[in-house]
Amino acid sequence: MANTVGMRKRKAKMASGSPARAGRALRPQNIMLLRWLDSWLATPDDRGENWWSEFEADLMRNPVTLRFPRTG
Repeated sequence: MANTVGMRKRKAKMASGSPARAGRALRPQNIMLLRWLDSWLATPDDRGENWWSEFEADLMRNPVTLRFPRTG
């Protein structure tokens, strides 16, 4: 996904910050990921809004679940 309307809304929400995270230091890996996400969101969208609408509809019909092992 690139810079779609939905992603711009999520980015604006993320930029407002979270009070729960305000006092925490970020790990270097998370800082690198956030920098990558910023560059990814700045990438122009060459697929068009119709493609993304169909993609989002497909995700709604076929949800993806990621499972991560618990750490102790």
